[in-house]
Amino acid sequence: MFSVAAQPFDSHKPEVTAVVLALPEKGMAVLTEHANMSHALLPIANRPMIWYTLQWLEQGGILDIKIVTTRESEADIVGYIEVYKGIASITVKALGDVSGTADALRQVAPLIKSNFVVMPCDLVVDVPATHFFDLVRIKRPAVATMFCEPMKSEGGGGSTKSADTQLCVGIDQPTSRLVLLQEIEEEREDLALSMPLIRRFPSMALSEKMQDTHVYMFQRWVLDFVMAHSEIESLQEDLLPLLVRAQSQPRLLEKHEIAKYIPEASTTASMGVYDSAAQLGLNAGEGGQSKQDSLEVFVYVRRGGIIGRANEVPRYCDLNSVVTRITTGAHTDSSAVLAQQTQVGTESMVGASSQLRERCSVKRSVVGAHCNIGKDVKIINSVVMDHVTIGDGVRLESCVVCKLATIGNSAQLKGCEVAPNVFVPDASNLKNTEITDDSEVFD
Repeated sequence: MFSVAAQPFDSHKPEVTAVVLALPEKGMAVLTEHANMSHALLPIANRPMIWYTLQWLEQGGILDIKIVTTRESEADIVGYIEVYKGIASITVKALGDVSGTADALRQVAPLIKSNFVVMPCDLVVDVPATHFFDLVRIKRPAVATMFCEPMKSEGGGGSTKSADTQLCVGIDQPTSRLVLLQEIEEEREDLALSMPLIRRFPSMALSEKMQDTHVYMFQRWVLDFVMAHSEIESLQEDLLPLLVRAQSQPRLLEKHEIAKYIPEASTTASMGVYDSAAQLGLNAGEGGQSKQDSLEVFVYVRRGGIIGRANEVPRYCDLNSVVTRITTGAHTDSSAVLAQQTQVGTESMVGASSQLRERCSVKRSVVGAHCNIGKDVKIINSVVMDHVTIGDGVRLESCVVCKLATIGNSAQLKGCEVAPNVFVPDASNLKNTEITDDSEVFD
């Protein structure tokens, strides 16, 4: 699943620029804000989450990668890229104030000369990247994206619960076009569909079980359009819905000046990553398409399997659990020291140089590197990051403990998030609590 990247068709000429968004996520604030820890470097199965994104892009032959992040995280991410072993050319770009993902894209626009893919740093997916990118090469849409049915939660993960925005997604079955993208209002049971939409896409299938993975592949002209329209703040909330609607509403092409950015010969022109379609002997067509026809939003749908973003604590814990379970090779590092009568379950992982003393039990959990864990400790369905100290007799269940935290003797924590560098006093008994330096739980 997460093997070494395959060599692409031509490693000397990257086909597409990838923009990886390594920006803070509100749903992960307790794990990152209190120590200026980069969201992109939070561990999943003892690897920085951005590792999975970089590997996926490389497997798809995308070798020109721009990581955009904040000034606070720039040094840490640069430090990681210096030791990352990959085949891509990777640049880290620190942004100024960012009002949204479209604004982040505008700030990095001078670095983008070709078609481009935008994706988050926290996506873990078992879809081979070639499946997605090769379909894009063949179909040559203006926009390509990936939607999925969410994984079933395994019940781990701190004090917060996922609050997903429920979407109604319409997909034209013959063409795999994304033709409807509408947020579902809780107080309404009905859904209004326009007649132009129904007439243009009579074979549309509707679903309320799909989520946006925030993987967006764009033709280069879309960046020019975004640059000229500063009112577009979010790729997900503003740009994508507009382009989806414009497929069935021609007046939007003129009203929002989309038409003037669509190349006249977009169906036959060389389109970067799409060049491979010609290499494969596929006929791209001979023009004659209207600009509305050229505006195709293709959607790749993933049902089942492993796919999700670690942008909220529960999802972060679920991904740690599932990736740990399927990871091949030794789950306990050879340098870790396990004392007598210590048990580490087959669905758990222990990192380098960690020490677990007598009668410890680790079940469905990840323990990071250089941790010092006392006697009679029970860790269940939890994530313990690097350099954590845990006293004797501690019980952790469905918790996340960040790097350099210390848990005092006999503490009992369930459903808690412990921020970096925090000390939890002896004999603390807490449930469903965010524990930070400024928490009032110990006052």
